[in-house]
Amino acid sequence: MPSRPAMLLGGLLLIVASTTAAQRKGQETARRHRAHRVQQGQCSYTFVLPEPEPCPPTPKVFGSLQRDSPAATLNLGDWSRQRMQQLEKMLENNTQWLQKFLNQTSRMEIQLLETSLSTNKLEKQLLLQDNELHRLQGHNSALETRVQALETQQQAELDSLRGEKEKLRLLLGRQSGALAGLESTLRAASINSSVLQRQQHQLLQSVQRLMRIIARGPASMKAVEQVFQDCAEIQRFGASASGIYTIHVASVAEPRKVFCDMETSGGGWTVIQRRENGNVNFQRNWTDYKQGFGNPAGEYWLGNEVVYQLTRRGNYSLRVELQDWEGNEAYSQYEHFQLGSEGQLYRLSLRGYTGSAGHQSSLILQSTNFSTLDADNDNCLCKCAQLMSGGWWFDACGLSNLNGIYYPVGHHLRKMNGIRWHYFKGPSYSLRATRMMVRPLGV
Repeated sequence: MPSRPAMLLGGLLLIVASTTAAQRKGQETARRHRAHRVQQGQCSYTFVLPEPEPCPPTPKVFGSLQRDSPAATLNLGDWSRQRMQQLEKMLENNTQWLQKFLNQTSRMEIQLLETSLSTNKLEKQLLLQDNELHRLQGHNSALETRVQALETQQQAELDSLRGEKEKLRLLLGRQSGALAGLESTLRAASINSSVLQRQQHQLLQSVQRLMRIIARGPASMKAVEQVFQDCAEIQRFGASASGIYTIHVASVAEPRKVFCDMETSGGGWTVIQRRENGNVNFQRNWTDYKQGFGNPAGEYWLGNEVVYQLTRRGNYSLRVELQDWEGNEAYSQYEHFQLGSEGQLYRLSLRGYTGSAGHQSSLILQSTNFSTLDADNDNCLCKCAQLMSGGWWFDACGLSNLNGIYYPVGHHLRKMNGIRWHYFKGPSYSLRATRMMVRPLGV
């Protein structure tokens, strides 16, 4: 359905066309028609009204018709006047409608003008915004280039820093290793010095004791021939300084040099194992672990046969002391400790665990046989002594191995065949130092 403006415009065109035709016709019949002119702005509109045609002359009729002629003439004049009034009324209505249409057209023109101005304004704003967008895009492109350059520079600096960090790490590792070696050397020298001092002191005490014995007479000379089974007996006899002593264990042919700890937890401890610097190779066969090896002043293993003979004649306790590479120390202590004979594969028997090296024991408490590289006595299808190295009570490769490979600092992590104690530092941390000591229960 056409909109009202379209209808109005169509009506206007129709009127204008009618007006033009009427003007042409008016020129032809100017003498016969009346014209009505309307001025609206620069436009003028002419409306041509038809003039009533003159009535033909009334024939003269005689008789009754002649008497009616004046009345007929009068009625025709009234009709013409009424028709003229109707046409004038129609013209007036059309003129009013046309005036309204022109007013609406003027308003529409004003609105179109305002819309055109708004459109121009929007176009200018869009143009400004487009220019600003182009400027921002160019600025953004410059910033992106700058950021990329900075990222490249930072990446190069980061790579350089990583290289420097790696060099420093390697240097620190070498320095830490050298420092550990110096500390071990200093510790060994200190131990040796302390041992010499203790030996001198013990020698002086022995000479003084011997002089007192000689002064008391022949009956006291029997004390000189006394044999000490372990460090606890040496302590009871009067020794109070930790150091190297000689013990004579029953059923063992030769006397043994041992390190006695006379200070820890009341003293009287006979050290049966010590690791501190890796100077002694613990990758030994069954015979070596049976007889013992190493130096009591440093790293050594007393020997399974000596420990068996020592613990078979009484109730002994075991104390295991541990130290990591960060300087932390912990211990595990067992109230009852005993080894079986060689025929029993030096089977381990433990009871009564306490200590700070874990919430539970890292040694299997019962029925664990000793295994070495050439004697596989564990409870695993694999050979734990070959897999984990050293000689130990492995069970099924177990939670500990204090006789594993000695790894220096910087190489002590993720080592399953190192010096392990699971509930202290985990399954693959190789420790810095360990000691295993025994003494009679109740000391």
